[in-house]
Amino acid sequence: MIKFYTALFAIFAFHCSSAQIPVNNPIDPADTELVNAVNFLSRYFNEFKPGHLPDFNEYWTAEDCKEYKRPDQLVFGINTEAPTYRIGKPTILYAKPEQGFVHIKTLFGRGDSTGKISVMSITNHYIQNDKNNALHFVSPIRLAGKYWKTEKVDNITYHYPPYHSFDKKKAKTLTVRIKELEREWNLAPINIRYYFADTKEELEHFRGFDFTVAMGNRDKPSGISDDMDNIIYCGGLGENYFHEVVHIYLNKLYPHSPLKEGLAAFYGGSMGHELIWHIKRLNLYLEQHQEINLDKLDAFYYMDNNTNPYSAITGMLCLDAYNKNGITGLRRIMAYTSLDDIISKEFGIGKGGWNAFLRKMINENGKG
Repeated sequence: MIKFYTALFAIFAFHCSSAQIPVNNPIDPADTELVNAVNFLSRYFNEFKPGHLPDFNEYWTAEDCKEYKRPDQLVFGINTEAPTYRIGKPTILYAKPEQGFVHIKTLFGRGDSTGKISVMSITNHYIQNDKNNALHFVSPIRLAGKYWKTEKVDNITYHYPPYHSFDKKKAKTLTVRIKELEREWNLAPINIRYYFADTKEELEHFRGFDFTVAMGNRDKPSGISDDMDNIIYCGGLGENYFHEVVHIYLNKLYPHSPLKEGLAAFYGGSMGHELIWHIKRLNLYLEQHQEINLDKLDAFYYMDNNTNPYSAITGMLCLDAYNKNGITGLRRIMAYTSLDDIISKEFGIGKGGWNAFLRKMINENGKG
């Protein structure tokens, strides 16, 4: 659903100012511990400006900054294109001392001219004084993760809830697929932290979200990856979520490709189903919705809760390239930085011909 949420986030994005973040419940100005923690969090949020991230060393422990290039796992926790703290306007819901920390919940959202309130996320931050009386964040994952189990299989280190019985067979299936990917693309192994739970919502709470706009509806396999620190978070497919592994390995090679999500869907399916399953569903949907114009592909970012049309279409383009020229075709098509160039130079189709061309290709791949 990346394209869908990117469109939403463009609507709700805002520019942080240096103003104090509003607090829903008043805090006693004499309560120095809470006031200092709120000011610390406000200063942190205000550092997220267009194209700029804060110096994490000023806010996180030396241990976290040594272990992670980006120690705040919430920054791109909803969408890999937009920082969570720039999606909507923040309101601190409350600040409360808990077990040596100050726990702060923050809502990100906004109201429109009709009075409608749209909430994009509710985050949790834990702030602590160190021995030098300097404030720093403590990761929610560090707090909750001490109760989780760990298992290492080849280059994957799994972290999972204590109720789960680790399935080594599924883990081995994943490592076989990874080795095939490494061999095909001539890549060295990457050490990956892999967090998983039965549902995505359970994992979101573990990471520090009370709510995100991606929550709700029926449970289905879903995940997100951090290719800077080589971390995967996934719910619903246990030890074998290959789609997100593909992102870790191949996003780095083609950071500006419009087909990154399609390539992961080509290799690893999407939301628990293989690519061809989604193409068939998309074909049926388009047959029933002749009004959809694929010349305006960016406008067709949502179909239903089970198939992402953009992912299915870009995955189909990767499938076509692979069927024609194997890995050479994939490397060539991934090197483009715009869909216009791909469809024009690879297929000889101008923008006005996308609708007929893509519908024909979807129909040919989605028969049966």
